[in-house]
This record gives sequence, C-alpha cells and structure tokens, in this order.
Amino acid sequence: MFQMISPEQKKALQTATVDPQRIAVRTPETIEMPVEAVRASVTFSESDLGSSTLEYLENDWYITD
Repeated sequence: MFQMISPEQKKALQTATVDPQRIAVRTPETIEMPVEAVRASVTFSESDLGSSTLEYLENDWYITD
C-alpha cells in the first residue's frame, strides 16, 4: 500500500495524526479507523489509504483484516 501513494503523501504520513472522535472502538483491543480520521497536510481518499481495523496484540497496534 505504501508504494502506491505519492512521495508528498508519504512525507505527510510521517507527521499525520488521528482524530480520536472519528475512531470506532469495537472492543478494548480492536478499533476501526476510517480514512477520514487521518489528519495530514495533504488529503487522502479511501482509494489511497482505505479504512483500517487495528488490533492491540503483544503490546503493540497492528493493522488487521
């Protein structure tokens, strides 16, 4: 996925933040993060990043399906 975005978008992701109000908490270990939650200096679309499911496993967050 990282190879499919522009160099400008890659750089923006290094300082991007996430709007916690747009996160859907499914369980304490699982969240849904829509692309709209990503706050960056450039705009990302669903086709750029897509929505992600993150799970807390072994003391770290991982993107899962």
